[in-house]
Amino acid sequence: MTGAGSRSAPGGPGRRPAAAVPGEAVRARRAAAGLPAQGPLPARPFVLPRGRYDELFETAAALLALVRRAVLALGPTWPDRLVALGADPADHPPHSGLEGAETDCCAVLAGADFLVGAAGPQLLGLDTGGTLGSPRETGVLTRAWQRAAAGLPEAPLFGHDPRTVRAAALADLCARRGLPRTVALIGPGFHPDELRELRAHGFTADLLPRAGVRGGPGPRSYALGLLGGAPAAIGGAADLPKACRAGLLLLPQPSSGLLADKRALALVSEGLPWMTRGERALVERRLPWTRITLAGRTSWHGTERDLPALVLAEPERFVLKRAVAGTGPVVAGHATAPEVWAAAVRRAFGLGDSVVQEYVRPAPRPLELSDGAAVRTVRAAAPVLSPLLFAGRPGGCRVSFPAPGVPASGAGPSRLPADAVLAGREASD
Repeated sequence: MTGAGSRSAPGGPGRRPAAAVPGEAVRARRAAAGLPAQGPLPARPFVLPRGRYDELFETAAALLALVRRAVLALGPTWPDRLVALGADPADHPPHSGLEGAETDCCAVLAGADFLVGAAGPQLLGLDTGGTLGSPRETGVLTRAWQRAAAGLPEAPLFGHDPRTVRAAALADLCARRGLPRTVALIGPGFHPDELRELRAHGFTADLLPRAGVRGGPGPRSYALGLLGGAPAAIGGAADLPKACRAGLLLLPQPSSGLLADKRALALVSEGLPWMTRGERALVERRLPWTRITLAGRTSWHGTERDLPALVLAEPERFVLKRAVAGTGPVVAGHATAPEVWAAAVRRAFGLGDSVVQEYVRPAPRPLELSDGAAVRTVRAAAPVLSPLLFAGRPGGCRVSFPAPGVPASGAGPSRLPADAVLAGREASD
């Protein structure tokens, strides 16, 4: 994996003149695209060997498919599945009542967060509920690095552009469902230049700052509606169920959030009767041990243990997470006082609204940052890789770096700038 720095240079520990590092050309493209371009930014691209890059998307797609199947098996309808999973209806958008559309499209837009540990990427969580980050930002950075890194040993660099893949996936979805290519980008999370790629694929596309959109025939109606964030954060979102019943196919679907609920990950981690030997091996290799915070006995590395007692007895081995992202803090036992950990465990098992996950120790990498005048090396950056999938297709990848002391969860504060992940040749690993 590159994007890594090397030895220090005269003039201060870990600093050397910026000279013509490729990151400065990317800084200019960030600024031209209206992206944050001030302060320290990556001096070099974050590169994976092409085989590992492709494997990351394949792994994300396979684990997403397992989670989708596990959720569908919980009940005959989406409201039944929500109850069976133990989810709170208040944490999820109202069901549209369109069972077929919700089942067909619940995983069309998806992302995954993999923390890079000693055993390789480990899945921390899925995102199918409309907070995928910025496909536009990832696309801009992917193309910028491809241009700026032409003379590097890893070149030529390869990277999927999320905007192109998303447009192609939506065009195929319209063809499969017999829909006209009309789409509204709803909410504040979109940029006007995101319309360009959609229009290049034959879409009539508009930006709507709030959810004033209709389905069915009419001059201001659309076949597809893409949400630029969580529905609750979008003005006029209360009208969306009515628009769906009138013919609008909303993406992500209201049901999509159940796939991102970490209790669904726990079902897959524990193992289901229909899983094949290969699927179980994949889960063992890439999904950390995860359980719903419900009292009872469970398997733990070849033993059977009482779950609450295990979590209390070995805090350094575990992380507590709310099942629905953003509804509460992530609590890491190794970084928490014993009395605080005990209280968090009591709360989680009392409410059953969380999961306990085996702690994945990051495998930190050096990261070179340039501020325009000099380059310094951060010696222990812990990367979280976030591949995007559009209807199962690889759609670009982002890397972020949780701040020290913040449990890696795929989200949260970071003192280091996020970047795109690319594929190429590596001089060394």
